[in-house]
Amino acid sequence: MSNRPGFRKKSLLLGVVTAISCVPAVAQQDTEVEEVVVTGSYLRGSPLDAPSPVQVVDRASIEAQGAAQIWDVIKNLEVNSGSVSNEGSDGGNAAMGNVSGMANINLRNLGENSTLTLINGKRFAPAATATPTGGEFVDINTIPLVMVERMEVLTDGGSALYGSDAVAGVVNIIMRNQFEGFELYGDVQAIEKDMGNQDQTISAIWGWSNDTGSTHFVISGEMFRRDPVPISAARYFDERSEFSGTVGGLGTPLANAAFGTRINPAYLNQALVDQAVAEGGQNTPRYTDPLCDTLTSADGTPYFVGTRTSQRGEPNSSCRENTYHWDLLNVGMERDSIAGAFDHAFSDSMEFYSFAQYSNSDIQRSDSGTYTSRGPTMFLAQPGAHQGNPAWGGYSIGQPMELGYFAPAIGLARPTAADITNAPTDIRNGGINAPSYANMNIGSSPREGGGNQMSRTEALGVQAGLKGEFMAMNDRRFNYDVSYSWSSTSFELEYKTFQRDRAHLAANGLGGPNCTPNGVPDFDFLSARGHISPFIPTGWDFVGSSMTQLFFPGFVFNTYESLSYALTSNNHGKDGCEFYNPFLTRQSDPSLANSQELIDWMMPTIRRADKRNKLGVFDAVLAGELFEMQGGMAQFAVGAQYREQNSKSIAPEMNQPGLNAIAGFGPDGRPNAYRYVSNNFECSECIFNYDHTRTTNSAFMELSLPFWNNIESQVALRYEDYGGQIGGELTPKVALSWRPTDELLFRGSFSQSFRAPNIGVQLEGLESSSVTFRDPISAQAVRAGMVPPTNDNAEPESTYTVGSPAPDIGNEYADTFSAGFIWTPGGALEGLSINADFWRFEVEDRVMPQPGISAIGHEIEAFQAAAANPANYVYNGTISSSPSAAYAGLDPYASCDPVALEAQWGSDPEASKTASGQTIPLSRLDCVVDPRTYVVEGVVRSAGSTTGALVTISSAAINAGKVTADGMDLKMAYRWDTDMGRFRISTDFTYVNQYKLSDVPGLELGLRETGIFDAAGTTGDGLLVRSLPDKKGNLTLSWSSLDARHSVSVINRFVGSYQNLSYQDTFDNGNDYVRSIVNREISSYHSVDLQYSYVHEWANQNLGTSILTVGALDAFNAELPFHYSGALNYDAYQFDGRGRRLYARLLMQF
Repeated sequence: MSNRPGFRKKSLLLGVVTAISCVPAVAQQDTEVEEVVVTGSYLRGSPLDAPSPVQVVDRASIEAQGAAQIWDVIKNLEVNSGSVSNEGSDGGNAAMGNVSGMANINLRNLGENSTLTLINGKRFAPAATATPTGGEFVDINTIPLVMVERMEVLTDGGSALYGSDAVAGVVNIIMRNQFEGFELYGDVQAIEKDMGNQDQTISAIWGWSNDTGSTHFVISGEMFRRDPVPISAARYFDERSEFSGTVGGLGTPLANAAFGTRINPAYLNQALVDQAVAEGGQNTPRYTDPLCDTLTSADGTPYFVGTRTSQRGEPNSSCRENTYHWDLLNVGMERDSIAGAFDHAFSDSMEFYSFAQYSNSDIQRSDSGTYTSRGPTMFLAQPGAHQGNPAWGGYSIGQPMELGYFAPAIGLARPTAADITNAPTDIRNGGINAPSYANMNIGSSPREGGGNQMSRTEALGVQAGLKGEFMAMNDRRFNYDVSYSWSSTSFELEYKTFQRDRAHLAANGLGGPNCTPNGVPDFDFLSARGHISPFIPTGWDFVGSSMTQLFFPGFVFNTYESLSYALTSNNHGKDGCEFYNPFLTRQSDPSLANSQELIDWMMPTIRRADKRNKLGVFDAVLAGELFEMQGGMAQFAVGAQYREQNSKSIAPEMNQPGLNAIAGFGPDGRPNAYRYVSNNFECSECIFNYDHTRTTNSAFMELSLPFWNNIESQVALRYEDYGGQIGGELTPKVALSWRPTDELLFRGSFSQSFRAPNIGVQLEGLESSSVTFRDPISAQAVRAGMVPPTNDNAEPESTYTVGSPAPDIGNEYADTFSAGFIWTPGGALEGLSINADFWRFEVEDRVMPQPGISAIGHEIEAFQAAAANPANYVYNGTISSSPSAAYAGLDPYASCDPVALEAQWGSDPEASKTASGQTIPLSRLDCVVDPRTYVVEGVVRSAGSTTGALVTISSAAINAGKVTADGMDLKMAYRWDTDMGRFRISTDFTYVNQYKLSDVPGLELGLRETGIFDAAGTTGDGLLVRSLPDKKGNLTLSWSSLDARHSVSVINRFVGSYQNLSYQDTFDNGNDYVRSIVNREISSYHSVDLQYSYVHEWANQNLGTSILTVGALDAFNAELPFHYSGALNYDAYQFDGRGRRLYARLLMQF
């Protein structure tokens, strides 16, 4: 029995404390609220007195937001920020589509890993894929919206009750398990700019109960269809948008005069060389396919050279075409879902309950019909390409890099120019006439689309249990709940990719299903000599180590085998063998086109992902009354949980086992070492074979101790044991609420939470992705040893990243504090509610990808050691595969004396530059540390690069740093009735006061090396923290007629402006165009959603009730805040790029 005074109890759904949006309950009246179990506690009580902040989004609110799927609701939660759900928000994985069509929850921007998502209070298996930072999440889009009753959002951490993962909070999606009746629902929604491509939903739900109400059965089904929508329909698509791709595969020629190279002069783009020099870049040759100016895309649009956004001093010289016809704003999707529930009460003390759901999705990703390999391959020149040196009997250094040059070494005739006439690189065929290296680029030329690369997901979940109440121990009430839930998810991603061994062979005329190279795969061409003297070098002496280098485990520049075949065979381009043509002559000359048979042979369709997650959970909870206290009856809950999670991945044979490739040769010219090489030319260390199982045991207790009148308290403690390296953790929670008057409630809580590292991140490593950071080595003054490798001298670099296992990684921990109040006055202010919650999270030992600057720390040390030795310096211009005329007569990597040059030029880097900022050849600034002297494991820079360009870094997950985040959630609402109808106005507002990172290795200089450590109100760095506006809110006005037949809602959504942390780097390194558009601040944003609903009661009761709803999301087509961020030009983490969307729906209730 309670000693609390009898205050007015408002309906839970009416109070702003539990409502996210408008409309839901303007027509409802005050009701008594029964004591129920609400997310955040296992004890029964009044939600209005709950000491922990819980937001409730009911079904009426979901429908009022025009939601087609659950993500449409979650994205409007002010407490959600930084989700990887909008297309294009998944960084380096965007083109691959690892999370396309999926959606996740990210409370407080603490990471999708830190939000625990439950279904009916039970855990569900995470999606069988991950975000670029290794984040696991429940794909909320697999949950059929027709079956959802409400969502409860606990925002103060929940590990003490729910265990690992509830660091930022818990989202509990509760189903309509006791629905009665029949509903048929149809919805269509379209972007105004492309009304022909639509989202279409058809769903139905039927529920039955017996006469006594002891048995319920509910079944529902939902069919969702989303047409693919091109990027040109996006709200942000305008004259600043640049969606383009390379045409052809022209790469970097080895155009060194010392090699005897006679490059086709038509390929030299002198205008871009001049532009680079004018912008302070290198005076090195730049090449463009000469047919670029004469050919067009499939729609007749002329090809063009370069991009408008090339880095200052490094203009892009590739031939390109627009790709926005095939880049997608919305991926195409077909999703079918079914869900059902059954419960039966055997007696007042025992009830069986169950729930099951199944969903499958087919997702159509962006596909232009053209594909590019991740890494480069080498194209040898045709015989006779190089000018012989009469002094050497007509031999030149470059000749050993011609097709078939070493054929005599195995008893075959060396082919001549007359023998190989169809080589695309041949000047007679319009080729560049030199050996080169380039990424493979193949497919429709020009692009025609239609590849329709697909992803498939499945989700299956089953829950079953017994629960009930009984009286014992002097008529005290007890209840129990014993259940088992099992769920599984799968993810299959199909794509076309280059098969490495075939692509290498095709590059040198030995491709096709009917080709058998007549050379050998194990010839030691690096040491071989085929000319008049063993003391005269070959081109391989200078470029061989670069052309066969290991970028990272499993990924090489070229295999020795492929080059050996190319150098020892003499049947290139004949006897069933075909050349892959990288040049635009493949479009202009049918005889040089790549055959479809060759393309299909080089590019099989495989599964880049074939993954399964399974989760089984046994739960047992006993709760009940203990004894009477001053403020009422004390209660307890105790429970235990056992979890078993299995994660499985099957790699394609191209990746595992891949190739057992030659790694080196012995003095006898025979292979003496082998290494693993992925036969997938798109990636290595990105697809794994594994089958991991993790078990977790836990026990918890919870107490409610009303030790004084009008005071509710909660004390909880949970122990969770993972075993092994992770071990066990004990997490407590203490919460208190006090109601001094009927109208006012104060509450506060403290809890500790933890999160165990994901299995895949711990045992396999992060999957491949990309990262941008300030690289201290790439600047030429640094590489010249004239200034130290510090952030002040660094330049921004983007690079590919590969992961590595982190077996010793541990848990991350959080202390969470919250305090707030709820005020629901009566009298003249009847209908007003104000709710404010102040929160703070202190998270330590975050599990995070190693920052880029930290990942190259050992390379910086090696560089500094090499720079201290003057014997390690070479002229920068001679590193280039195509040195300028200023270096005529110098060998590649020609040595220089930094001490002597400094005496001549001085120690100021500016003294070695022209007036336009270009480095003067052979000056002190041109004398740099030989990049071969500071090569380290895990860091790869581009071979032959005169800018020190990064190619790949290896980055493992680490435990590091601390995040301190705090802020306020404010909710206010007022409702009133008039003769004109019922009105309600409300506002929800979240303010993030700080999100400060500290003690993170590599972050000593702040986010993006700006000196800023507080991410609140900034774009973050995209890796450790995503963009985080510090002000978000909405203002809602709703009206319904007195007969409840008509209703209108207007929702104004607001996101405050925030700082662009990449501005300075982008401006400093951008060309004039980029400088003209980049902005320091992401502007504030307002959008308005409108909805009208009409309820029609049919005269014939058999026809039930029909509800027609029409609406507009972003009704006034608000301008998206511009953010220069690649092609998107808006922040996909925060905003919806679709612009104005119109929808109509019909709900028929029987």
